[in-house]
Amino acid sequence: MLFFPPAQIQEAPPPSHSIPEAASSPDKEQGALTLDLMAALERAKTENPLLRAAKARVEERRGLITATRADALPQLAVIGDVTRSKDVSALVTGQAKSVSPYTFYTTQATLNQPIYYWGKIGTAIDIAKMGEKEASFAFTTAELETLHGVASAYIAVLSAQAELEVVATRQKTAEQFLEDVKSKLEAQTATELDRLRAESEYLAVVPESLQAEANFQRSQEVLNGQLGLDPKTPLRLQDLGQPNLNQTPTAVERSEVAQFKQQEEIFRANDKIIKSDLRPKFDFGASYGYQAGRSRDLFQEPFDTWKVNVTMRFPIFDGLRSSGKRAQNRAQLEQVHQLRIDKERSIAVEKSTAAREVQKSIAFHEAAEKAHDAGLEALRMSRESFEQGLITSLDLLQAERTERQLESQRRRAELGVWSALFEYRRSIGLPPL
Repeated sequence: MLFFPPAQIQEAPPPSHSIPEAASSPDKEQGALTLDLMAALERAKTENPLLRAAKARVEERRGLITATRADALPQLAVIGDVTRSKDVSALVTGQAKSVSPYTFYTTQATLNQPIYYWGKIGTAIDIAKMGEKEASFAFTTAELETLHGVASAYIAVLSAQAELEVVATRQKTAEQFLEDVKSKLEAQTATELDRLRAESEYLAVVPESLQAEANFQRSQEVLNGQLGLDPKTPLRLQDLGQPNLNQTPTAVERSEVAQFKQQEEIFRANDKIIKSDLRPKFDFGASYGYQAGRSRDLFQEPFDTWKVNVTMRFPIFDGLRSSGKRAQNRAQLEQVHQLRIDKERSIAVEKSTAAREVQKSIAFHEAAEKAHDAGLEALRMSRESFEQGLITSLDLLQAERTERQLESQRRRAELGVWSALFEYRRSIGLPPL
């Protein structure tokens, strides 16, 4: 499903009694941050703190790859040592009557290189790379959740704005109607009952206007938080336009499922590492340097010393530690496997539910448009009847209120189609746009 680019909308004037001065001031409106949905999504990608944290986890896993790869490379070190000791073994054996302490000065370079670990080091590097992929899938999941949260908040602001505009129009109509009734009462063409009814209608709109304004402000604050903005930042959002329902997007594998699959691969590879701990390992070591009893003899011959060795370590019994690790690893693998199966089933249900919601929202929108058209026609006929004196002003006011309610319902239904489309795209692993 492709989407038309957002188009700007004309904002109706807000209720004069309920809008704070900061929101209704022209200077403040000019300083408002103008965004369409695409711009809001792009800002969330760079400013949302949760996405930044998820991206940092990916960088952490990349650093782990470098650290793990270091185990396969030669380890070179330079050692300097001064040792002063006194050995009394000659006194104990009777070979000498007295001994004196002596000092050794040592400086040498050492080299250690793993030769063969039955694939342990290579597998550890592969696991580190798998960990980076797993973190990338987690980042994709966090990104999709954040972007769809921004889209939902964006729609919530537009919906609250539409309701605020409808209530503002109703209030303006009620104010004008009350003024007309007062004028007619002075001209003795209306009764005191007409004035009381008009005043009652006006006062009934006031709390609705206050509630609509509160809802609008709160929805803006929620969206600002997801965009990394100050909650009080004024926003001017562009309308979404009409969605294109003629094309169906291609589903992709959900990142949640891919993440579980990657975790399964990690646990399978980890089993190879555990088994390698039960097999012999070979290391190469070498050192070269100088050792002397006086510091001035360092770096002089014949005080140079060197050593080359190949070491084999063969574990015989580790207290069943490796056996316990393998059992634990198998249990963790089974847990992840079952979680993946459960996630796949829930995603299948989510897809079918989202598809039904799209069809339902489209039908509801069509019905709301027809109802609004009927309300407009009824309002037109009511105005004509009122001009001809066939109905009372209260009947006309009720027709005005009905038309406004139908307009609000139509706007919410239109945004409901977008919301359902976004939910469907989330179910198939796609961003809102």
